[in-house]
Amino acid sequence: MRVLALALLLMGCGSSSTTQPPSEAQSKVPAYSFAYQLDQPASVVKLPKKLDEISGLSYYKPNQLLCIQDEAAAVYVYDTRAGTVIEDIDFGGYGDFEGVEYVKGEVYALESNGMLSHFRPGAVKGGHVKTGMPAKTEVEGLGYDPTANQLLIAVKKGSTAGSDKAIYTYDLTRKTVYKALNISDVQLTEAGIDPDSYKPSGIAVHPTTGDWYVLTSAGHRLLVINRQGKILYSERLDEKLLRQPEGICFTPNGDLYIASEGKGRKAVILTFTYKK
Repeated sequence: MRVLALALLLMGCGSSSTTQPPSEAQSKVPAYSFAYQLDQPASVVKLPKKLDEISGLSYYKPNQLLCIQDEAAAVYVYDTRAGTVIEDIDFGGYGDFEGVEYVKGEVYALESNGMLSHFRPGAVKGGHVKTGMPAKTEVEGLGYDPTANQLLIAVKKGSTAGSDKAIYTYDLTRKTVYKALNISDVQLTEAGIDPDSYKPSGIAVHPTTGDWYVLTSAGHRLLVINRQGKILYSERLDEKLLRQPEGICFTPNGDLYIASEGKGRKAVILTFTYKK
């Protein structure tokens, strides 16, 4: 009996020693579910010469996008089905334009110094908004968050530590600018991103998740962050497909558009299908 008991005890000890605790990978929260294949665009269209310097992109109407380029105070209506610009809308003035957004019948155009121009297509006059960005702050990228009714303004190069790597919001109800968040060098490094390469060129809000998609041209990368500034996802972009990514927007159903300057070739707009 003593021999049998000892054998059973040893068997029990042996079986428990083969049971391992869950590995770190098994116990982690599932990774962010990214819904696009950025190396497999659904379509690639070449843009006309007038958009060689395309710098911003916005959804306008079904099968139509608004484009802006940094050397002219004009917005171009691009028909995605026809594959051509169907209308030029000159809103006057001049500047270095780096973003465009269509919100509730109004077009907003962003200059690199933070100045906003706005107008209604077909209207005789528009207006201008001095956002009060810190002096010598360079911005590049304009988006719209419908939940808060705010425009998003991404800083490419800040003049101070407080403005560098920041995203500002322009509240369309209060007509006031706020600093929404800063992305720290530590966050970027932990996400495997060289902080010196983080220079936003476009920003857009996903229509379903509400996450903010930040495009960086210098680093050839797309980041997904939440409203609290947490980096949820990051992916390097194919430089052969997007030589200089400058504009980003979504259709209401979630399809993604990214525009790129040609850098000696034709500028392009790529479409990426939303994989729900």
